[in-house]
Order: sequence, then structure tokens, then C-alpha cells
Amino acid sequence: MDDREDRRGDVQELSDFELTVYETVAEIDKEGGAADFDTVSRLVGGPEEDLWAALGHLVSINHLHSTSKGYVLGPHDWAP
Repeated sequence: MDDREDRRGDVQELSDFELTVYETVAEIDKEGGAADFDTVSRLVGGPEEDLWAALGHLVSINHLHSTSKGYVLGPHDWAP
């Protein structure tokens, strides 16, 4: 396994908007689902380009993973 898969960016580097996006995906993921873009957009609101930027950043720092069904949590050290 590649070590990069386990590394995450520091949560302190996230903006308030990115934290909201992360928490929205986490709520959906904890119930066993994947958060598609339309659902996240509806629940979070805000400009589409800001949402794409937040999701892209969260994926790039390994807080989220993009799957064919939507976004799910990356590696984390807290219980579901």
C-alpha cells in the first residue's frame, strides 16, 4: 500500500466552507452512502465553483475520496 493513501492534510488548513462540505459528506457516508455532487450542492448551497474547489481540495489532501457513486470519507481515526 502506498503511504500517501494514509496521509491527510491538516484540518486547520480548511476554510469554514470546506469544513461544512466535509461534514455534509461525513453525515452521508456514516449512513453507508456516497455524497454525489447534486446532493452536496443542495445541502450546502453556495456557488458551484466554490463547491467544486472545496471538494477538489478535500480530495487532494486525502480527507475525501471521489468514487463512481460520489464522495466518501478518506482515512480517519474516529469511530463511525
